[in-house]
Amino acid sequence: MNANLTARYHKITRKAQQALLAVARGEDVADYIIENVSVLDLINGGTLPGPIVIKGNFIAGIGPDYQNAPALRRVDAREAVAVPGFIDAHLHIESSMMTPVSFETATLPRGLTTLICDPHEIVNVMGESGFEWFIRCCEKAQQNQYIQVSSCVPALEGCDINGATFPLSAMEKWRDHPLITGLGEMMDYPGVIAGRDTVLDKLDTFRHLTLDGHCPGVTGRALNAYIAAGIENCHESHTLTEGREKLAAGMALMIREGSAARNLNALAPLISEMNSPQCMLCTDDRNPWEIAHEGHIDALIRRLINQHNVPLHVAYRVASWSPARHFGLKHLGLIAPGKQADIVLLNDVRQVDVQRVFVKGKPVSEPLLRANEAARLNRSSPPFYNTVKRTHVTPHDLTLSLTPGQHYRAIELIPNELITRTHDYCWSQDAFSQDDICYIAVLERYGHQKPASLGLLMGFGLREGALASTVSHDSHNLVVIGRDPVDMACAVNQVINDNGGLCVVRHGAVASHLPLPIGGLMSAKPAQELATQIDLLKTACRECGVMLDEPFIQMGFLSLPVIPALKITSQGLFDGERFCFTPLPVAATPCPPDDGHDGP
Repeated sequence: MNANLTARYHKITRKAQQALLAVARGEDVADYIIENVSVLDLINGGTLPGPIVIKGNFIAGIGPDYQNAPALRRVDAREAVAVPGFIDAHLHIESSMMTPVSFETATLPRGLTTLICDPHEIVNVMGESGFEWFIRCCEKAQQNQYIQVSSCVPALEGCDINGATFPLSAMEKWRDHPLITGLGEMMDYPGVIAGRDTVLDKLDTFRHLTLDGHCPGVTGRALNAYIAAGIENCHESHTLTEGREKLAAGMALMIREGSAARNLNALAPLISEMNSPQCMLCTDDRNPWEIAHEGHIDALIRRLINQHNVPLHVAYRVASWSPARHFGLKHLGLIAPGKQADIVLLNDVRQVDVQRVFVKGKPVSEPLLRANEAARLNRSSPPFYNTVKRTHVTPHDLTLSLTPGQHYRAIELIPNELITRTHDYCWSQDAFSQDDICYIAVLERYGHQKPASLGLLMGFGLREGALASTVSHDSHNLVVIGRDPVDMACAVNQVINDNGGLCVVRHGAVASHLPLPIGGLMSAKPAQELATQIDLLKTACRECGVMLDEPFIQMGFLSLPVIPALKITSQGLFDGERFCFTPLPVAATPCPPDDGHDGP
């Protein structure tokens, strides 16, 4: 059997298997017995009586037959309901601005025992060395941190400048690592649909594993072709019609509720008893402030139950059993004999009130996680070297010359969505002072010193000042939004001085900034410190007029060319529907007759 598949099926040693069976038969002593507990039955609905018996990493048995069984430790669950550990089916840990170590500290006590991560953010910045660091972190984690091998670095060839490449030869080296569950989201969906050999080579290399998708708004024959290539899921659906079509075509539906892209309300009505094995929950991008104030996967479950009336066993099913099955993690997803003892004890099953968490058969200690966080991070040898190789800019570098009366293409932001619209804006200086429109610029930050790519943004709410960030998906160049080039230059230069990060400038001075020295994406600070700093950034944004829930996360997707409709990269304004660059003036021809891309 392939070494990777062995890991996914979680091969147990013969000695451990014999010990587990002896406890299951009632002939040996358990490590833990969780008493005074009932178990939510994710298959039939309702609950099952405890106790739960644990030996090593695994569940030996459940039920009243074990009431008086011997155990080294007995745990009184105080009438809690036990559910399987939660699974996030798709996320980018880097987008939380936390390291994998800090992310575990913040989310494991909330019941997130397993995640499927695509580290393509750090790989776009520093290539295979970033991927290797993620592997080192995940290997030492208590949390089950699985990895999808990043498939599109950059997101779309020829459309942006990023920091590194990750060719198929490098991807192949990691295919059989025990923590690899498949191929990361295939964002070049036009390439898949057109059957380009370079893309199909990647799919063929990982076809025995799980192939993640990314196809926002793709329907009809194009969707059929994308699925026919072997793509198995998508986390980009944002309407009921889109989600229903993908489910009917055999694609698994990942229901995403991140900090910027919030699709749960739109897609939750699709979940039923029948199709729930094909539905999963994911966050994609969720920051420490959101996790601290609302939660993680636990928050999504809570809303499914209380806002959308999803039955308890179905809500918890899509948060555990369904993604475990989808990714071939046969040892996870249920509280049942032989499964890994990843257990969440709930004081209140409807409110997802977590009392205690077990992972791999052992209780999680949040104080211990926090106390050891810095040491665990240091042992991973985090890459703290400079990745922002941009010289300081002047206001002139960020000045956009516009003609009064001329019509220009402006990116129109849609709150809580990653997609945008194209807005026809007639320029006048007087209107600019009144309208909800501002300047946007993207500067490559990998040492080429190319001129800034300049454009217009509508709907951001900015009245004064500027925001700058190196978290700009997926190439993570330096993006800045502002009303005035002087403030924009000030924000950019602060981020350069910080070796990457987030910054708000108001009245020509830095109002708040957060350095992100690991790849310009992550901080080594604990989650709570980051949440406090994000609070200060949010306050500064509001003082500038920006009332979006997550302004920095929302602006980070304005440079991602694989999500429609209009975006801006370090190379110019990009039409994400026709997959070609388009000029800023409306009168100009938007795309050449042959743009070299086979769109869907």
